[in-house]
This record gives sequence, C-alpha cells and structure tokens, in this order.
Amino acid sequence: MALKQSYQINQKQLQGLVLTQSMKQSILMLQTNLLNLTDYVQDLSMANPLFDVNPTVSKQEVEMSTALENNSVSHQTLYDYLLEQVRLTMRPTSLRDVVVCLIDQLDEHGYLVKSDQELLELLPVDKITLIDAKELLFSLDPPGVGAQSLQECLILQLQARKATAQTTLALTMLEKYFDNIINHNWSTIAQHLEVSIPEVEAAFAVIQTLTPYPYTEDYDNNGYIIPELILKTNDDKLSLEVTKYGYPKIVFAQETYEQLKQSTDQETQEYIKNKYQEYQSLQRNLERRIQTIALIGRCIIEAQAPFLLQKTSELQPLLLRDVANKLDISISTVSRTINGKYLQTDFGIFELKHFFTKRSNPNSDKSVNQVQAQIKNLIDKENQQHPLSDQKLVELLAQQDIQIARRTVAKYRQQLGIVSASKRRKK
Repeated sequence: MALKQSYQINQKQLQGLVLTQSMKQSILMLQTNLLNLTDYVQDLSMANPLFDVNPTVSKQEVEMSTALENNSVSHQTLYDYLLEQVRLTMRPTSLRDVVVCLIDQLDEHGYLVKSDQELLELLPVDKITLIDAKELLFSLDPPGVGAQSLQECLILQLQARKATAQTTLALTMLEKYFDNIINHNWSTIAQHLEVSIPEVEAAFAVIQTLTPYPYTEDYDNNGYIIPELILKTNDDKLSLEVTKYGYPKIVFAQETYEQLKQSTDQETQEYIKNKYQEYQSLQRNLERRIQTIALIGRCIIEAQAPFLLQKTSELQPLLLRDVANKLDISISTVSRTINGKYLQTDFGIFELKHFFTKRSNPNSDKSVNQVQAQIKNLIDKENQQHPLSDQKLVELLAQQDIQIARRTVAKYRQQLGIVSASKRRKK
C-alpha cells in the first residue's frame, strides 16, 4: 500500500484533534518551528492568489548564520522525548515504570518490536497491567507510537483524530478489511459495509494521509534553530521580546482582490470570498501564535527568574499544568508551544521545555534539579576518607527541610554520575 509521507501529511494527522479549520491551522502553526512555518505558509500562498509570502530568513541563511556562535543545541532522541512526556504527565507509580520499560523496547521508528507474550515473559507484570501500560504509551506523542504492526499504527493515528463520517469509515476499514485495503478491493469493502465505492475511496484518501511510521528523523526539526524569544537583563530586571526575525511576511495582493471583486460571476464571487477568509484566518493565527508563545515565555521567566538572572544554577519546580492553569489553556497547548521553541539569553540559548522540571515529591517546594544540586554540594564537601552514605545524605537533607527516601537519594546520585560511598572512599 502506497502511503505517502510528507511534512504536510503529518500535520493533517495532528490537526484532527480540533473542531474548525481555523483552529486546525492555529494548532498546526503553534507546534511548528519557524523554518517549517515559512514553508507551510508559502504552500498556502500557492493556492491563494490574494497573498504572497516574503520569507524574512531562508534555511541557507540560518545554516550560514553566526548568530548562534558556539551555542550548540542537542536535539532529543525519540527515547528522550517520550521519557520527558512521561516525566511531565504521569505520576510516579509502578504503572509508569512499566511504561518506561515499554519505551525501552521501541525501535528507532517507535514500533514496539516484541509481542505481548514476549513482553509478559520479560516484565514482571500481568496481562491487565501490560494492557494499561500500553494504553498510556499510546497516549504519548507522536501518534502511533507503541504500535506492534503497520495496521495498529494506522489505527492509533486515526483514533487520535476527531470522529467524522470519513474517519469512522476509514477506521472500520483498517480494523476489519486491512487486506482488502492493501489489494484495493473497494467493491468487496463497499459490499460488506453497505456503502458506495466513492465513499470507500474517500475513506482510503484519509488513510493515505497517515504515516507508516510513528516516528522518523524528519519528524523533529532539521537541526537549525531561530530563537523566537529574546531575554534582556537590566539592573536585575528581566524583559522579554518576541522577535519576528524569521517570521514569514504576508503581502496582501490588493490589486488582484479588487479585480476579482468586480466580477459578476457567482462562482468567482464565492471563490474570492473564501480565499479572503483564508487570508484573514492566516493572519489571525500567525498573531495568535506569537501571543501564545509570549504568554508562556513570560510565565517561564516569572517562575525561573533566579536562574535567568544567574543567581542560581538550579531551576524551580515548574510543570506544564502550572502554566496551563495560570493561562487558562490546555496542557496540550503548552506542550505544543514549548516543543522546538527557543529563548535566547545573555548566557546561552535554551529550548523552552528546558525550564520545566518536576518537584522532588508532591508536597515539596524543591525541584528535582535543586535537590540534586544539594546532594552534589554535600558530596563535594564530604570527608573523602569517610564519604557520606545515602542514608546520611537523607539525614542531612532533612535538616534542610528536604524530605526524600534513601532510594530517591540513590537514584539522584546515580543520575549525577556519582558512585556509591564505598567506591568514593579514599585510603
């Protein structure tokens, strides 16, 4: 089965979560980085005679740019991206641990390569727990991740979309008539489902917008970045600017619009009305994108001011839901906004999601980052002939009103790359 894979196709997949075409476009533009945003808007202009696009920066200019100097940005692997979502969206439970184990079994495209039977033999869980863990894995981005076959991958992608007559029919076809889809047996499918062949073909067109792999290397951005937020510091005061460098400039074709408006043909009048509405919607969504990024950027700056003023190297606790609740927007909107968007500071460039870190425990006002820094500080000052055990670190942290378990101290120590006390001891 020929399943065309492209930038636009992946976006149609993600747009299916919202109601109107305008909101589909708004979410798509929000989650897209600037370089791909320019490509997208230029594609729209090809189908609309009422505006042209003047890109303010090209990919070649970004590649040649020295603005980033030696600031390198490491891009996440699929494994790291999924783990980050788990960390930010799931509470620490035994079920979450199983989800992490499943992520470890994914191949480079996001497929779960082992069968359920093999997973049950590998993991100390029962069948119900495995099913629950897989459902949580399916809820992560990108859609289709955790699938064990092409058929399941396509089904998961469709299930993530808003239900329409076409998507419902396409889903039924995938679930019950997958072999017939591969062989293009439209008449057989139409007969069994009691629908017309054109309806089957329309549903197949929906299936063709899906991707055969949950994840490919081009799912992420191309490695070049343009910071959309610039942070300036003046006398311990922080100010945020939204840079429009790299934003596509929309030029309205006024003369063409006036000419077409003079037509007395009804179809032409309807056409020009629709294209003008598309132009207006595009302008609104570009502005909405800027406003949303700016609002979330300000929340981040307010929460992480000590770090951004370089008064500390540790980040404060900050969760997606904290920002979502403050701005009265959905967690998914925050997640889409921070992914692939960057803040430029005087001491480096940071992806927005860098500033999100969970609390060391639900009742603590300390982030994991802060607790790890305290552990490292205590170990750095220890007597090397009598190094601090994990239990002793627990007691010392408790004196600083940081209440965590010994096993948590051990985990944080290992994450810092610090060996156990017995291996740190010097004779």
